[in-house]
Amino acid sequence: MRSTEIDATNFETIEWDDCYFKYCEFSGFSKEGGVISSDFVACSFKNLDWYWGVFAQANFVRCNFTNCTFRGASFADARFVECGLKDVRFIEDNLRIRCDFSGAVAYGCTVEGGEGFKAKDRT
Repeated sequence: MRSTEIDATNFETIEWDDCYFKYCEFSGFSKEGGVISSDFVACSFKNLDWYWGVFAQANFVRCNFTNCTFRGASFADARFVECGLKDVRFIEDNLRIRCDFSGAVAYGCTVEGGEGFKAKDRT
């Protein structure tokens, strides 16, 4: 999928698993669950609230995240390459389950504000 805006009006129609997103804008929606093992290149994520998402082996390359909250999400073996994270929170869910970053790595990313980003820095 290229150059598409995904927001509260259409996010339920998106196939999240094993897809490729380039230059897409994800903004202004709340989502619960889902398996997301996709590739995201030069995408932006703004004002999202994602609960229990499983971003297993997802790749984020040159993506920007702004004012997003991920609750109890799993980023196991995910890769963040040259991403910018501003005011992004990776927090516990209502069962006190923390976000999982097992095997996740970050290369050349910047983090401003926010909390809980635990991908291992490889820069």
